Amino acid sequence: MHFVSSSIYYKARKLALKEGLDAKTFDHHDVIPAVVNQATYLPIDLLFEVYKSADELLSSGFTLRQGQQLSSSDYGTLGLAWRTCWEAKEIFVRTARFMVLVTDYGSAKILEKGDETVIQLLRPTPHRGLEMANETTFVMLTNILKEVTGKSIQPTKVHFKHSFSDSRPFQEYFNCEVRFMSSENSMSFFRKDLEVPTLKADRQLQQYLVTRMQEEQKDIHSRADHLLKNIRNLVKESLPSGIPSLIQVADHVGMSPRTLKRRLSDKGASFRELVQELQKDVALEYLKNSNKSLSEITFLTGFSDPSAFNRAFKRWTGQAPSSFR
Repeated sequence: MHFVSSSIYYKARKLALKEGLDAKTFDHHDVIPAVVNQATYLPIDLLFEVYKSADELLSSGFTLRQGQQLSSSDYGTLGLAWRTCWEAKEIFVRTARFMVLVTDYGSAKILEKGDETVIQLLRPTPHRGLEMANETTFVMLTNILKEVTGKSIQPTKVHFKHSFSDSRPFQEYFNCEVRFMSSENSMSFFRKDLEVPTLKADRQLQQYLVTRMQEEQKDIHSRADHLLKNIRNLVKESLPSGIPSLIQVADHVGMSPRTLKRRLSDKGASFRELVQELQKDVALEYLKNSNKSLSEITFLTGFSDPSAFNRAFKRWTGQAPSSFR
């Protein structure tokens, strides 16, 4: 399951309620463990729900208002790095490098094209909630430029991959060409406009913050790896009693089956592949390092039928278990 910084979610929710959404609209969010425990990161689907509800029930331009109310203080260590970086361009450089400190949904890239610097958002836009998140991001970044430099730095063009019926509010805010149904999600600036210093530039503090962000980034990846390790251990311990279902494993780790499938997908795996990999590893370990019979190994790897175990092992290794031993 993809995540987003909780401060962004709560600001969007508060704004939506202030503008007229029924307070009961998000009651079902309040029973989700991450919300109950006031976690630093929340499932990004919660934010998408806020955006989609606002889009359907409130006046147009919610993403403009959301992006404008977000400030560097909503982005933790990354926000502090924005405020103290040496010049405006480094805001985009830090964003591209440490975007995972805000959300793990997609990534960003910086390109130099002629006399322009371009920041691209690299993530799919399969639904309106994510489209609105992309709109908000570009509004927020333009707002951050003004906050940390004290200057109005406007893009030269803004492109979105999704369609939109009325681009005029965005053109008025960005004061440049805004194109929808483009080939990319990108925002371009004159390179010289981004060479201005920030108001609180501090090279020494910046070095410390980069180190700190590297540590936070490593911790986020470590937590994802820890979850995968726990799932592997649970499945491995369960094999002698039969292969556990996705529903059983999801319940054990406190997730919905759908969320667990997403988390595994984020690590490049599926539940079926994970189970088969573990069965293979267990089988190889017993065949190499034990005197257990093939019938015992069949049982210990979660198979109830020796012929099914033989077929699976041949598929894994090209050999029968007895030949391999």
